[in-house]
Amino acid sequence: MKKIILALLLTWCGVQISTQQYRQFSPSIYDSRLCYINQDLTAAFRSSTYQFILPLYKSVGARSNLNFVLSPNSVWIIVAAIAEGADPVTQQKLFQLLSVPKDPCVRQVYYQLATTRALPSNDVNIKNTRVWLFDDGTTINPTWHDLVVSNSLLEVVRAPIRHNPIATANEIKRIMSASLPRLNLSGNSVILDTMDYNGLWSTAFADAVIERAPFYNLQRETIGAVDIMRVQRRARMTYSEKLQAKIIELPVGADGRYRILFGTIIGNIDLASVVGKVTGDLVLEIIGSLQPSLVPIDVAIPRMVISSEIDMRVVLEDLAVKELWTDPAVTRYISNPPALPSSFVQRTTLVLNNTGLEYAYPEPQSAYSTRTGLDPILGREFIADRPFLFGLFDAETWACLMSAIYTKPTYTFVKK
Repeated sequence: MKKIILALLLTWCGVQISTQQYRQFSPSIYDSRLCYINQDLTAAFRSSTYQFILPLYKSVGARSNLNFVLSPNSVWIIVAAIAEGADPVTQQKLFQLLSVPKDPCVRQVYYQLATTRALPSNDVNIKNTRVWLFDDGTTINPTWHDLVVSNSLLEVVRAPIRHNPIATANEIKRIMSASLPRLNLSGNSVILDTMDYNGLWSTAFADAVIERAPFYNLQRETIGAVDIMRVQRRARMTYSEKLQAKIIELPVGADGRYRILFGTIIGNIDLASVVGKVTGDLVLEIIGSLQPSLVPIDVAIPRMVISSEIDMRVVLEDLAVKELWTDPAVTRYISNPPALPSSFVQRTTLVLNNTGLEYAYPEPQSAYSTRTGLDPILGREFIADRPFLFGLFDAETWACLMSAIYTKPTYTFVKK
C-alpha cells in the first residue's frame, strides 16, 4: 500500500513510475528515517570534503588559466547524490572519492551538514541550485528520488530533451538563471549547478575610499587596473611559509557567520606551484594559525564580480569518474532507461562590494603606534593588488563554499 501511495505521489509531481518498475530497482538504498547518530561528526565531515575538493580545485585551476570561482561543496553534494543510486562497484568508487563512510546513517549526517551551510539571509544572499534534468521519457527510481530530495541533495526536474530542444533550452535557462550554457544534450539527462553570492561584510569598507589602482602580476609588472576598497581595521592574519603568502580573514554577515580568507603571494614563487601545494591539512593549519592584530591593519581588496562556467564533467573525468557518462549499468538503479548525463555544468558568481553591517570607526592615532602582535613579515597592511587566492567558508564547520583565484583585473593594459 505504501509503495502504491508513493508511486501516485511521485506521478502527481511529474515523476513517472510503475509498481512493476519499482520492484526492479535495487533495495539497497537505505531508509534515512531509521537513522540516529548521537555524536559530533563536524571534523570528520570537514576532512571528507577537503579530501575531495582540493583535487577538484587543482583540476579547475589547471583548466582555467588560474582565474576562476568554484563552488566545491556543491559538487561534493551532487556527486554524493549520484553515488547513492549508483551500481555497487561505482558506488564504492564514488564513496572513496568523496571520502565518506559506508555507514549510511553517518553519511546522512554529512549531508545535513553539507546542505545547511549556504542558506540565504537578509545580510548574506547565497543561492545554490542543484538539478538533475531528465528527459520526459525517463522513469525515476522513487526510493532514490525520495532519498536525494528529502536530504536536499538534488532537485529532479523533467524536460523534453529528446523531442523539443527549444523547450529544453528554456527550462535550462530558467534553472541556471542566465543565458544558455554550453551543453551537450546527446544523452537523456544533464546536471546543472549554480551558486551565487552577494553578502554584507561584518565591517564595511569605507564608502569614500574606492579608487582606481594598478594591478600587478607576480613579477610586479602592471597588467591592469581595479577598483580598490580600503579600510583600517583589526583582523586575524597569518603567514604561510609553504605558500609564501600573507593570509587575512574577513568576517561576513551577522556575527561573522561566514569568513572569507584572502591570500596574497609575497615570495618569488609561481602561482601554479602555490596551487599545487595547497592541501586540506595546510588549509586547516592556516585557519588554526590565524592571530588577531592588536592594532588596525590597512586592508585593500578589489571590488569585483567574478563568474565562471565550468564543465564539471571533464573535471570529474580528471578525477577518474568516467563510467558515469557512458555506461548505462552505472545508473540502472537511478532510472529506467538508465540515466546517461551528457553534461554537468556549474555556473558560479561571486560579488565583492564595500557594503557591510557596521561602519569601521577610525581609531585614535595612539592605536597605531603599538606592536601588531603578528609575525613581523606581515607588516601592517594587506594589499591585494596582485594575483591572490580567496575562499568563502562557513564559520561553524569551516566547510569551503566557494574558492577562487583572481589574476585578471577588470581593466587590462595591452603592451605595445
